[in-house]
Order: sequence, then C-alpha cells, then structure tokens
Amino acid sequence: MGASDVIVYVPPVLFAMIALAFLVLWYMGIATSWQWSAGFAQTGAGFAFSAFPISPVFDAFVSGLIFIGAAYCYGSAVLLHFKAPMHRLERRLFALGYLVVHTYIIFVTASLRDELLLTDVTFAVLLGSALCVVIPKASRPADIAMIVGSMIVVIDTLARAIFFYFFTEAGNQLADFVNSNYNLAVHITTITICILFPFSALGAMASAAIDRHRDESEKDSLTRLLNRRGFEQAVDRMPQSIGIQGAVLICDIDHFKRVNDEYGHAVGDKVIVAVADELRHITASYGHAARFGGEEFVVFLPGVSLEHAVAIAQLLRVSFSDRDWHLIGIDHQVTMSLGVSAIEDGKSGLQAAIDRADRALYSAKASGRNQVAVAPRSSTQNFLSAHNWPRRHRA
Repeated sequence: MGASDVIVYVPPVLFAMIALAFLVLWYMGIATSWQWSAGFAQTGAGFAFSAFPISPVFDAFVSGLIFIGAAYCYGSAVLLHFKAPMHRLERRLFALGYLVVHTYIIFVTASLRDELLLTDVTFAVLLGSALCVVIPKASRPADIAMIVGSMIVVIDTLARAIFFYFFTEAGNQLADFVNSNYNLAVHITTITICILFPFSALGAMASAAIDRHRDESEKDSLTRLLNRRGFEQAVDRMPQSIGIQGAVLICDIDHFKRVNDEYGHAVGDKVIVAVADELRHITASYGHAARFGGEEFVVFLPGVSLEHAVAIAQLLRVSFSDRDWHLIGIDHQVTMSLGVSAIEDGKSGLQAAIDRADRALYSAKASGRNQVAVAPRSSTQNFLSAHNWPRRHRA
C-alpha cells in the first residue's frame, strides 16, 4: 500500500473525530451551533467516497451534495457565531441552483471536470459569502484567526478548481476521479493547510465561551447591566493614561416596595428593567451603568462635568417618570430620585464620589423624592457625615 493509498483514509477518520469533538462541545454549551459538527461530519463523509467508492455516478452525485451541505453548515455556523443575519433564503436558493446544475452534469453530460469546478466554486461561494458578512464583526484575535483559517479553505478550493480545470489535461470521466491527481491534491491540502480551519474554529469557540463566562459573572442577570463586580472590572480596564475623571450619579426607584407589594415582583422586575433601559440609553456611547443591588443603580460618566451630569440626571428623571406605566399594569406614575457627585481625586476618589452621590440621593429622597440632588464638594464632607444619613432601604 503506497503513501497515496494511506492518505485517502486520513480525512474521513480525522473529520469524524473533529465532528464528534464539536458535537460534545455543543452539548456542553461551548460550541455556538451544532452545525459545526454537522459540517465536519459531512466533510468526513464526502471524503469517505474516495476511500470506499461504490460506483462513479453514485459517488459523484452524493459526495457533491454532501460537500455543499457541509459548506452550507459552515456558513451557518460562522454567521451564528458572529450573530450576523443568516440570509437563509438566498443561500438556500443558491444551493438549490447547484442541485439543478449538478444533477444535469452527473446524469446528462457526465463531465468530471465540469462537476469538480461546479462543486468547488459553489462550496467557496457558500462559505466565502458568509465570511464577507462577518469580517467587519471580528474583533477578538481568535475570531480573526478563524476567519483567516476559513479564507484559506476558500482560496485553496478556488485555486485548485481553476488550476485543474484550465491548466491540466486530466481525464474527464466520472470513473477517473478516484485515481486522479485532483483527488490526491485535495486530500493533501486538506490534511495540511486546511486543517487550520477546524482548529481555528475551536479556538474561536473557546474564546467566545470564556467571554460568555466573564459576561455572566460581570452582568446583572435581570437587566444585563454591569453588576458591582463588573463595574469595578470595567473601571480597572480603563487606560491608566486617561485617568478617572468625570461624575457619578446614583438613582433609586421611589416607593419601589409599594410597587412590589401592590403589583407583584414580576411587575417590579419590569420597572427595574425600565430603569436599565434608560441608563443603557444614556451610556450607549460612553460611561458605565451598573445595578448594585435591588433598585439601586450607579452610573459613571467619564470626562463629564458636574453640570453636564446634573443635566443628564434631570433628563433621566423626567424621561422615566413620563413613561406610560399602564403598559405593564401600573395605574400611577413611577418616579426615581438621583444623587450626583463629581470625581475629585482620580481613581482613588471614585468610591468617595459614589459615597457622596449616595448621600445626595438620600437627600433627594428626604426632600420629597422625584428629584435630583447634587453632592457638595469634599470640603464639606464633615458637614454631610455629621448628619449620619443612612445609606440603604430608601424606598
């Protein structure tokens, strides 16, 4: 048995193992889609027809469908990974067009060269078009590596198709495929350069799983805002050269306990989510909003003056109170109170600013609620502390 005879058995076994691995990863919630496993399984099955041929017509027809099915699954998996539009109708119509031409070539013209060109070009288009959609979305190094690995497959497929169609004089009968140089070339490139594709996909899956785990640990499960830990991590990740400057505001829903008691915790959760929506809107392009617990929220606005922060707080207060609360079953106005403080001492002063904003918030509550209170500068801190204002349970 020669080296070329051994090579034909490698891809079916290799891709079967890869497909099983991705199936396990999908079951564990690490792989983003079962279609990774389906694509690699179909690739292995397509190569199996070279190792265990049945008949030339049957092998060519079925293996062509299998490889295009694999390309469709790869494209779907890539789009799902990046949460990009799936374009299912367009991609399915393109695959259907392949089926029509593929059937004609196999059963009418029986041209091996035309069949190989058609299948390779269709495979490259199905995978390459998905890559074109997601390239702008790639930011993580592992995602970029996956796109590079996928592009290598596309380039290899097109280069091989063009070379063997236009620059060789290989046999044109379907029965010539098994012993052709084309078949040997596709096996060699698959187990050398193209094997980067599944491993780069695996790396992208692992990177995404790590990010999801970190996201879950740093995000509030109800609102998807940062939690206290996430807020601290976000501040720590800020470039040291920028420094921590700006303002902090703290907001709290007025009479929130009454909302829970009268309408139930499910409605109360909707009110909390409404606050999160408002905060997410004002921090869409800058700043960090976090739910520290219960109905208490903290917003860090870097580089924002105290006057600007107060204006933002007033806008937030008015926008929140003007909501149509009848949509969630509440028949009266729901309001919030806010405390605002400037950050005076950089990163070391952020917690002090939060403390001052917290005291200002209580002042707004004590003054009648549905108000914005501004914390005095730290030079008056002793005066504020002398009042011994409580800092929790401010419904």
